[in-house]
Amino acid sequence: MDAFILYTIKSSLCLSAGYFLYRLLLRHETFHRFKRFVILAILFISMAVPLVKLQVDATAASVPAQKQGPVFFTAENAIFAGQDNHKTAVQPETGSSINILALVYLAGASIQVFLVLFSMARTILIIRRSKKINFHGVPLALTTSSMAPCCFGRLIIISEKDFREHGKEVVLHETSHMKQFHGLDLFISEMCLVVTWYNPVTWLIRHELRQNHEFEADSHVLSQGIDASDYQLLLVRTVAGESRFNLANQFNQSSIKNRISMMNRGKSNRLAILKGLLFIPLIALMVQVFAQKVVRQAYAPPRAVTHGKYLELTADQLNSLGFDWNQNGLFYKNRRVNRPDKNILCMYFTDSMYSASIILGPGEKLNNTLPQRILKNQATTSFDFYPVVVAGVNGLYTLVMGNPGKNPGEKLLPVQVNMADLKVRKRSDTLVFWFRPTATMMEILSPVVKAEDFLQPCPPDIRETRKAPNSHI
Repeated sequence: MDAFILYTIKSSLCLSAGYFLYRLLLRHETFHRFKRFVILAILFISMAVPLVKLQVDATAASVPAQKQGPVFFTAENAIFAGQDNHKTAVQPETGSSINILALVYLAGASIQVFLVLFSMARTILIIRRSKKINFHGVPLALTTSSMAPCCFGRLIIISEKDFREHGKEVVLHETSHMKQFHGLDLFISEMCLVVTWYNPVTWLIRHELRQNHEFEADSHVLSQGIDASDYQLLLVRTVAGESRFNLANQFNQSSIKNRISMMNRGKSNRLAILKGLLFIPLIALMVQVFAQKVVRQAYAPPRAVTHGKYLELTADQLNSLGFDWNQNGLFYKNRRVNRPDKNILCMYFTDSMYSASIILGPGEKLNNTLPQRILKNQATTSFDFYPVVVAGVNGLYTLVMGNPGKNPGEKLLPVQVNMADLKVRKRSDTLVFWFRPTATMMEILSPVVKAEDFLQPCPPDIRETRKAPNSHI
């Protein structure tokens, strides 16, 4: 709930900034349709900006993000890391002040909803009790109540007295509201008022929108040949009518003085519309300040593991080494195999095959079993490195693709892959791929890790050439 309240606060601040710029630049101009568009744009943009997600680099975030990349863990430091995380975990506080704030906000929003529904019910009741007639194709509801003329949906509500004395002018005015869908604007403003009822600017901008509607309708009436002096006198005479409904456009609702003043004002210079361009930098500023900042993470967060010291890479980094996977298994396919008689190495690890490898010679093809069919469609890498040994973390089920112990003191690069993390079906084990490091491999890993720090001799039990069950070379 507090996240939603924060959203409404941000929206209120955006609305306030847009409204004050509107008052400064456009309020007294006479191009009412453009002003209506600007007011509605302010409402929509103010509600949308706090929902925008703006990606930023970790260095640009307000709280520096810790660089995440390949991780080096031992069983010992993994245990201590877990203890530290437990100690420093911060539990969210649910104080009474936050609960009270949420209750106050919900109470205010509920009251606003109730007022809208109540005024709607009153208006519907008046319509039901009114006499329905058709005046030059316009549906009217004639009421005996003393109320200001208004339109509700596609129906004009008018007192019998006003209809007898000034029916033509009133109907022209209200018809203008209907044709321009001003009722929809009022509905939008009422919904914004429900969300940010505590912001005085929301009430001001609703009043501004209603007043602009009246300016538009007045302009339309005068354009139909109605005498301006007679029409202005009519506005003054009907000022005593009762306001009934928040979502209805009422004939004398806004300030009569402002409406008469606007009718007597000369038309604004059309170049004044260019003032609207000044809203563009304001919108950009609002997005920069109030949009949700999403830190662009270059690497996945580290995972604490409890077996030996191995290099653990993120999914993207594994892919850069030539690995591919889906729920059916983990796959590796490399064209540059260091054997004179063969040219493609294929490896796969599925739910039914712990480990398997195929080395294809020139012209040889894969068959149509499921893992080999996936390998057939997989892009072939052309790296000068490939795993010479694949083993479990305990050294068992070893698949040997070369002779890792042929050079005394030779060090390999162990890369750990958790099959459960890759969401391979029925696999929760962890494999270690022992690579013979090459300059190409070190270059691929250099932006994120100093691979030399992870080199180590292949353990003796893994050096022994043993085939895994259900595997073949």
